Amino acid sequence: MTGDSGVRKRDKWRELERVTGIAGILATLLIFVPITAISTLGEPGFDASREEAAEFFQNGDTAWVSAASATAAVGMLAFLWFAAALTTLLRRAEGEPTWRSTVALVSAVLVAAYGVIDASWDAAFNRGDELDSGVAVFAFDLGNLGFANAWLALGSFAIAAGWALISGRALARWWGWWPIVAGVALIAVRFAWEGFTWTVPYFVFWAWVIAFGIRLMARPTAVAPARRPG
Repeated sequence: MTGDSGVRKRDKWRELERVTGIAGILATLLIFVPITAISTLGEPGFDASREEAAEFFQNGDTAWVSAASATAAVGMLAFLWFAAALTTLLRRAEGEPTWRSTVALVSAVLVAAYGVIDASWDAAFNRGDELDSGVAVFAFDLGNLGFANAWLALGSFAIAAGWALISGRALARWWGWWPIVAGVALIAVRFAWEGFTWTVPYFVFWAWVIAFGIRLMARPTAVAPARRPG
């Protein structure tokens, strides 16, 4: 009976690893596909003029853009599922006290909250044809600055998750260093948000989510509990 209980327990942890991988890949797709589609409207740079911002929101006053924005918000919820499942695995690997995985979870909640609650661009798209250029550039900057601040929470999540992976020694150490490097860079680029430097650590982080998700789905090995000395 004890052996059967142990097998069932391992199967549950393996199932959680598969769910974590699926949620991570699904979140990445649900976030990037609609955002990429919206960018085809001629999204200007962070330093857009009033006229450029107003034209962008006018072009986005369509039903499909509203659907795309809602899909991206669902993607943020999928990211929260990924983070909750991942930090459950990390708590097991990290061992007591589980402060790194806890920091990772709280940071992920902040990221998801931004993605679901921030509706500055949604509101501007909704009445794009009626939008004054001054209001348009305010909504544009508000959305961009909120996005830039979200890099801080995303970086915190990446650093804490990577650190927990390394401390628990559940997998090869580079699985932990990858998000740590991306997380540190995400925090650093917040101080130079106007350019395109942010795209490098941002895509490096999401590449880790995809790669780690595939690893968990393809080879679920039930992340082992933290190793104890002696």
